[in-house]
Amino acid sequence: MLLWSLILLAIGCEGDQDTGLGCEPTGEPTLVVGTGLAGDFYPFESGQTVGLTSAPQGGFGVGVRAKVSGLVVDEGDGNAPLPVVLETELDGTLSDTFTNTGATAYCQDDGSGLVWDLVVGFDRETYQGADDLFGLQGAQATLRIQAIDVEGVTATGEVDVVIEVD
Repeated sequence: MLLWSLILLAIGCEGDQDTGLGCEPTGEPTLVVGTGLAGDFYPFESGQTVGLTSAPQGGFGVGVRAKVSGLVVDEGDGNAPLPVVLETELDGTLSDTFTNTGATAYCQDDGSGLVWDLVVGFDRETYQGADDLFGLQGAQATLRIQAIDVEGVTATGEVDVVIEVD
């Protein structure tokens, strides 16, 4: 009898599993550029001062997070691939663009998705060393991120920041 109970229980557990995280895409797609620590997200404010970090794509840039809504951010396990295009403008001129195909969105308690470990970079040929980077001190930059979900839906966000070189 115990064996039959286990078999029936196993059959009842097959099929699609709901994570219960509630990250179905709803509303218009949005993307907010910011920063954070662990699961926290803090949107950048226009004119905010930001520092530089090494970029995984080479060179230097501004470390950011992206908070998205209206996109697929949960494929059943609490996350989903979310490729992003990262662009930086200096004084209205494109400085660098990089496509990160390995980015992942993680479902949050509020139903949004959070992408971290992104760096919006500066032109690697122009900004190679310390002297070049010091030339960015006080520069106004536009950081732009475009995210593309598994269904091809896109969301774009941008913010104007001021660069501080430590």
